[in-house]
Amino acid sequence: MFSTFRAWRRAAVVAVIGGAAIAAQLAAVVPAQAAAPTVTIAAASKIKPVTGDVYVVYLGGSYGNATIHGTITGAAAGEVATLYAQPFPFTKAAAPVRSVTLSAAGTRTYSFTVTPTLATRYKVMLFAKTTPLATSPIKFVYVVSGGSVTGGARCGRPVCKETFHLYTVLPSSALGVEMRKHVYPYFGLNLAPVVEPPPPTWLYLNAGHASVSAARRINASEFENTITFTFTIGNNGFYWAWNACWKDTVSADGLGLPGYHACGASRVPRTAAYLG
Repeated sequence: MFSTFRAWRRAAVVAVIGGAAIAAQLAAVVPAQAAAPTVTIAAASKIKPVTGDVYVVYLGGSYGNATIHGTITGAAAGEVATLYAQPFPFTKAAAPVRSVTLSAAGTRTYSFTVTPTLATRYKVMLFAKTTPLATSPIKFVYVVSGGSVTGGARCGRPVCKETFHLYTVLPSSALGVEMRKHVYPYFGLNLAPVVEPPPPTWLYLNAGHASVSAARRINASEFENTITFTFTIGNNGFYWAWNACWKDTVSADGLGLPGYHACGASRVPRTAAYLG
C-alpha cells in the first residue's frame, strides 16, 4: 500500500510539470493584451487650496477660473477626451463641456479652463468614437462669493471710529441663504507710546465695539452690510486691523467650502487666508 501511494504521487507530479510546460508554450504564442487606458484628474486655481479644497471667486476675473488637468495613459491617436461638469445641487446628470482629440498614442496630458459659478463636480471621459474607454475620478471645484469693501478714514483722537461697507456679489440662487447669515466681526489693536507698534497677531470676535448692520439687498445678485468699529487710541502710536466672515453652508446653496474654517471662533489670526 505504501509503495502504491508513492507511485501515484510521482505520476501526479509528472502531470503537473507537463501541464506547466504546455501553459508556457501557449504563453509564448499568445500575445499579451494591452492594458486598459486610465485617466487621472486634478484641479488648480490662482488661490492656495484650503484644507485641500480648490476654489475660485465668483466673478473674480482670473481668480474666478480653475484648471482641470491630468494624464491619459494607454490612449490611441484619434481618441477623444471630454470634460463633464455637474454643478450644485447635483440633481442633473453631468453634461459635456468641451473636448480635445488626442493627436498621438501613448501617454498624453490634457488641460481645460473652467469658470464655475457654484460648487461643481468635474470628470474626464475617454472615448473611441462613441464608445467610452475610461473615466477619471471626480474632482470638486468650489466657489466663494465675490465683492468689495469701501470706507475707512484717518483716525481721530482720542477716539477712532471706522465704518466699512461690505458688498457681496453672488449667484442669485444663493442670495436668500447668504443674506440671512450672521456676520462675525473681528478686530485687533496694538498701542505704544509715540511710535507705531507692530500689527496685532490676533483679531478678537466683537472687539473694537463692533457693530454690524442687517444685510441690505441691492439687486438679485448683490447685498451690503455696514460694519463700524469704535476704539480709543489717545495720544499713542497705534496699529489696528479687522476682518469679518460668515459661516459656509455649501450643502445649502453651493457657495463656500466644506467643513469649518474658524469663523465664529473667539479669535482668529490676523493673517488668516480664509474664514468660513
